Amino acid sequence: MKKTIKLIATATLVLLVASAFNIQKGYKLTGKIKGIDKGLIYLSHNIGEKEIKDSAVITNGSFTFSGTVPEVKMYALKLKGGKQQKNFLLENRNISIIGDKDSLFMAKVIGSPETDVYFGFYNGPWKSITSKAGDIYHRLDSANQKGKVTLSPAQRKSFDDEFKALDVLNQNAIKAYVTAHASSVAVAAIVEDRFINYPYPEQAAAMYALFAPAVKASFYGKAIKASLALTNKTAPGKLAPDFVMNDVDGKPLKLSALRGKYVLVDFWASWCGPCRKENPNVVAAYKKYHDKGFEILGVSLDSKKEAWLKAINDDGLTWKHVSELKGWSNSAAALYGVKSVPASFLLDKDGKVVAKDLRGEELNNTLSNLFKD
Repeated sequence: MKKTIKLIATATLVLLVASAFNIQKGYKLTGKIKGIDKGLIYLSHNIGEKEIKDSAVITNGSFTFSGTVPEVKMYALKLKGGKQQKNFLLENRNISIIGDKDSLFMAKVIGSPETDVYFGFYNGPWKSITSKAGDIYHRLDSANQKGKVTLSPAQRKSFDDEFKALDVLNQNAIKAYVTAHASSVAVAAIVEDRFINYPYPEQAAAMYALFAPAVKASFYGKAIKASLALTNKTAPGKLAPDFVMNDVDGKPLKLSALRGKYVLVDFWASWCGPCRKENPNVVAAYKKYHDKGFEILGVSLDSKKEAWLKAINDDGLTWKHVSELKGWSNSAAALYGVKSVPASFLLDKDGKVVAKDLRGEELNNTLSNLFKD
């Protein structure tokens, strides 16, 4: 009898501890979608470039998914045949999602603290930053007639100064948010979004240092650490990784064949708006310094040759160009840890990295110092 009482007491204690710490073995995701009575809905996430997908039947607008996730990670809900999706951080909790089939991306997620933290940033500080950026880009488009007119250094400087000030605002906003939510995996996902995919490695490293140990050990924490290690391979002073890729005529061109000149390895694509906006500045730099020993190797992340060649011609990019026409699967982009474009690496005559991501007047000033008479 005493043994039975002891077992009951132990079981009760386990249940109380589990309740106190909100321990749950898996997740139960329930949803209600207005405007659809029946159909299929998919729950998916990516492992590398592979999409892992599960499905559930919608009955009277409702659906349920259940299972276990090894750790917090971004998932997406998408209706069969639909183009919209709702992204959220899935965790082992009871989560409900309420939305409309015509605006699924705006669906409300209830019961996921990590999702609340993630979208708390994008619906808060980030909105102010993007609003200011949109205003600057709009005025820049008007000033250079959408890239048709090359601005003078003085004209460009005012815009560059505004972008630099906005960049500081962006960094401060992210730092404040990370500091306030350092124990949330969501901030690691935000840092990957803002400082890894749009490469600011120094800022990413500073934010990583603020993470709680469990966040550093998360999927996104590990991804940031791995990306920073890759970025270090192309740090100033390091020998740039060599690669071979076909040029516009289908002939192989080796980066190291350009040794003896200062070389800008410029990652771009015809579909990249910021790349096309920056091209007039790169063209001006090439015209000014090419005869002094400056070369450019454009590495395109295009997948269609016609679009690639048209952009080269339309923008007057008269330097050397290579591409595998595999989009983001470009091997050189992977080798250099390129997560977004434009991205560039300035190499010295020995093939060592001098600087990264020089744009506008910053590129001109650096080349001016290198080619002083």
